[in-house]
Amino acid sequence: MYTNSDVTLYLYSKDGSTVKYTRKPIEGVYWEDVRQSTFLRTGQRDACSALLVIPLESLDGPIKFTQGKDLAAKGIIADEIDSSSQEALSKSLAALKATHGYVTITMVDDRLYGSETMQHYELSCK
Repeated sequence: MYTNSDVTLYLYSKDGSTVKYTRKPIEGVYWEDVRQSTFLRTGQRDACSALLVIPLESLDGPIKFTQGKDLAAKGIIADEIDSSSQEALSKSLAALKATHGYVTITMVDDRLYGSETMQHYELSCK
């Protein structure tokens, strides 16, 4: 499978009222930025999104995604998200957005069938 980038995923998990983001760097993924424009009577509306394809062979094993909560940042990033308090979480997310930018994973399509070299995840991100 053709790959053109590395990515760092921040996987969301919640245990009771405790929110946590787990950092997962992945090498060898396909990242495609997608730009769309819609023309309305009130003006033009632009939308930027990304298509992310992660080959299963680039991972240690299957991943459990949380749509609408998980984050992806282009490149291997060492920054962790501090989720010790709501304020720390908010500051960490703002700092990550300002420094590296990230997209939110909005849709996950598991393509875990066929030969092992073709199994992958397709993620739509905003």
